Amino acid sequence: MDHRVALAFEDGVTRFITCRDDQTVADASYRSRINIPLDCRDGVCGTCKALCESGEFDMGGYLEDALSDDEAESGYVLTCSMKPRSDLVLQIATTSAVAKTSAATHRGRITALDRLSSTTVALTVEIDDRDSLTFLPGQYVNIAVPGTEESRSYSFSSAPQDEELTFLVKLTPGGVMSTWLEERAEVGDEISFTGPHGSFFLRESDAPLLLLAGGTGLAPILSILRTLEGNRSDRQMHLVYGVTTDDDLVEIEAVEQLAGAIEGLTWDYCVADPATKAPNQGYVTGLYGPEQLHDGDAAVYLCGPPAMVEAVRKHVAELGVTPSGFYYEKFALAAVPTEAPEEVVEPEPEAEVPESEAVAPEPPPVSVTVPDTVAELLALDGREGRTSAGQALFPPVELPPLAAGGAEPRAESPADVWRLAGQSMGAPFPTGDVLPVDDVDDLLPAVGARAVAGQEMLPEAAMEQLTPPASEAPAGQPDAEIEPASTAEGYSITADGYEIGEEHPSVHESDAIFDARRALELGALELTIGRLTHQQLVGYRVLAEATVPYVEGDRFVDAAAYTETNAAFHDYLFTLTRNEHLLRAYQALGVKGHMEEALRSATWCHPRCAQDHLDIVEAFRDSDRERARILVTEHAERSKETTRRAMHDLAAGRRPRFVTPGRFAGQVVLVTGAGQGIGERTARRISAEGGTLVLADRAELVRDVARELGRPGAEALPVVADLETWEGAKSVVDAALQRFGRIDVAIHTVGGTIWAKPFEHYPPDQIQAEINRSLWPTMWCCRAVVPHMVQRGQGTIVNVSSVATRGLNRLPYAAAKGGVNAITTALALELAPSGVRVVATAPGGTEAPPRRTPRGPAPQTEQEQAWYRTIVDQTVDSSLLKRYGTLDEQAAALAFLASDEASYITGTILPVAGGDLG
Repeated sequence: MDHRVALAFEDGVTRFITCRDDQTVADASYRSRINIPLDCRDGVCGTCKALCESGEFDMGGYLEDALSDDEAESGYVLTCSMKPRSDLVLQIATTSAVAKTSAATHRGRITALDRLSSTTVALTVEIDDRDSLTFLPGQYVNIAVPGTEESRSYSFSSAPQDEELTFLVKLTPGGVMSTWLEERAEVGDEISFTGPHGSFFLRESDAPLLLLAGGTGLAPILSILRTLEGNRSDRQMHLVYGVTTDDDLVEIEAVEQLAGAIEGLTWDYCVADPATKAPNQGYVTGLYGPEQLHDGDAAVYLCGPPAMVEAVRKHVAELGVTPSGFYYEKFALAAVPTEAPEEVVEPEPEAEVPESEAVAPEPPPVSVTVPDTVAELLALDGREGRTSAGQALFPPVELPPLAAGGAEPRAESPADVWRLAGQSMGAPFPTGDVLPVDDVDDLLPAVGARAVAGQEMLPEAAMEQLTPPASEAPAGQPDAEIEPASTAEGYSITADGYEIGEEHPSVHESDAIFDARRALELGALELTIGRLTHQQLVGYRVLAEATVPYVEGDRFVDAAAYTETNAAFHDYLFTLTRNEHLLRAYQALGVKGHMEEALRSATWCHPRCAQDHLDIVEAFRDSDRERARILVTEHAERSKETTRRAMHDLAAGRRPRFVTPGRFAGQVVLVTGAGQGIGERTARRISAEGGTLVLADRAELVRDVARELGRPGAEALPVVADLETWEGAKSVVDAALQRFGRIDVAIHTVGGTIWAKPFEHYPPDQIQAEINRSLWPTMWCCRAVVPHMVQRGQGTIVNVSSVATRGLNRLPYAAAKGGVNAITTALALELAPSGVRVVATAPGGTEAPPRRTPRGPAPQTEQEQAWYRTIVDQTVDSSLLKRYGTLDEQAAALAFLASDEASYITGTILPVAGGDLG
């Protein structure tokens, strides 16, 4: 059973987590990525001591040295040992900031300011704590603009191994950073930044590379190339660098030097200005082709303004080649100059360029995308510059293109959102260290909290998640980190002007998505190994151990629970990087969702998968980078093997065993109860035989079945309805007639035993529930479809009854199915003159995967289990074949009776029970 646990921190923030009654609060907390204080995990040290304000719990075992009797009497608990027996409220003896992760701040000084051209400056910085900064080639930081409360985002152009850090800055007239660099900045000035950020970075692989850079988007590409040079890489790679004017062309000598040092690197460049003196006038799309994509084996790394990114995406799709990976980073102008002329990187040919100050529409998807690609933030005609200071940027932007009905732009200062009715309610606080929550209700202020994050303020700013207010920071300090916003379509965009994404072939077609996960994890490893605290390692170990109970040898004990705990384990490494972009990039791959789908009925698991988690943590504890890298790589391969096998088994299990091609071609077939079980398998059989489907179920999962089965010329229409009611049944028939104009066949499969017990143990409400479930759906669906078939003078109704009309320990269900038999025979007599057939099957025991929406509770007590075994024993004993049937065998009988092959059969109830006649 699940319980809600409120964790109230000293700074007034309250977080809610869900905790099972067989799970410690500390374990549940770490799965929710909340790092409450923890050390021994065995009730020995007392580090995790908290005060329980309300609720019931089982304290478990612990030493008195960790929690004295007086403390326990006063309500103190150990979160590493306690298990909830009800909802709980706990006071945690630390702040919410300690319990989370945040981007680090680094301070240093400028060592060089090089004017590369009239439009670009190279900034070189040395920091005091260089050994503590680890970044991946391609990532960026938020640099605080000295003397202001603003910060701007810039990618490293230096390699991670370089002592000094370098950045390329495009000078924008009127820009905050540009003004400081041109008017006040000097060598020796102090400077600070937060980071690193971003999931745009070089993945470890042997795949060829196509590197595309627009304007100062060359910076992260230079970082990547310098890293490859340092690693003596022999990968094949091609660089294309494009700018607007000759003045924007910089670092050519650096690229030439890298091309001479890296054996596999070729490169070219172009200028969009027709008056250019460069050898190539035009756009980057003209300087690469299928040969640089290596028939899809290459990975594309692209950094530039939005129009360029979209043009490249479109061009790659038109080439008909799907890269193994498509990694991109978009950026937009930090502030729109009021009087200065615009400086732009020209859009590529056929790129869609929005009007000034408009939000660019999301381009049509291309073949290389995964389902959750991010949406474009601002496409300001390609002008360069990056920012994390949202307030100056967002007010002129019209929100409706992102979400219809958006609120008008807010004009108040950042501090205004902390006032209610003119009264100051608190002070802004940095939000970059706030981890995502599943629901806004999961983050609420405690009474008297300094933060106003909840009930009164949110309704006024329902759309402000698109433009989060900037936090006030002390002078000279970097801006607070701003959480990425979400569009109405669910895409993620960042308030610092970056849009970062990656795209791969579908997981059903390729292992590329699993390789992408491995690459991300190796990147996260480089950022974290040797840098984790004892508490973080303990939490990592908690999550590793949480996966172990769900695997025995090479078999899943509980595949769903393994998927959930496995996702928590992998998520946690990305939270430890203090880089929300990396976590989002991992989650955007959708690996968890694919595993949930593929492993839903899986039984086989690679025997090393769970142990790998423990070994990976041990390697982190020992700071053994090489062993950790090997383990992460091997674990990815084992995960791929497990998922591939499960997907193969699932696909094989979904294919109908028997098919008569074309038998239902041109017919509209309604199948109720189509979300799972006999109904789903029958729908698959009808679809394979050419039928157009109307699929009805009370569960939303029927939509997934419809999406899978629908195809041109044989549509599958899903309808979610409660068929225990007349209104629900009528709505299904109405939807079918509105879409297709007729129903040729109606197959009614809804029903099934909920409880198993002798009749004297059934309370009245359970008797009623059994009748409602197994009689009324057939009655109402017949009543809804009959007038239409009578009017047409043709049609077939196939009901599903049961041989359990002579069964033990389920009398209410037997009575309901007896009613289905009566409906079938009586209705056949009535409708025969109208040319409508009515038939039924009576299934016996049928093997089926576990139901995704159970009919009722599983037997709990020994007595309930014994009653259920009676049903199983009787089912097998009464079958002449002494076995359960299969879903395919049931669907075969239903499909036959529904087809024209059975045109001379009506009023018949066909037992499909291995010889049991019921």
